[in-house]
Amino acid sequence: MSGMLLQLEHMQIPVSDLEQAIAWYTMHLGFKLEGKHEHVHAFLTLPEGPMLMLWETKDNTAAHFTVNGKDMPVLLYRTEQIHELHNLLAGLGSTITYYRDDGFGWVLKFYDPFGNLWGAIQLNESR
Repeated sequence: MSGMLLQLEHMQIPVSDLEQAIAWYTMHLGFKLEGKHEHVHAFLTLPEGPMLMLWETKDNTAAHFTVNGKDMPVLLYRTEQIHELHNLLAGLGSTITYYRDDGFGWVLKFYDPFGNLWGAIQLNESR
């Protein structure tokens, strides 16, 4: 019997303002808006990988978790422009919690304006 699950369809994260989130993710991170339902949710895509679903909420919530007291991102994206992404985010005033070469690749962790913790990785060529 094959596995019951086939693939990751989409990920869901909360945002306090759907329109602002759509604008921020499309303008700064390169997402494309695929569809939305006003003040409820939206679907965004990148050239590869599952969709990102944004849910507008007034709840005080965000996408991240802790491991031994350290905040960890739920979302980790691959990039080939990690230094440019770091500079962009720093210029936007994003809180950057981690930025260094971990040997296997460069890792960047940052908070978006809605309190969600993101990760980006650029693998080293020798891998």
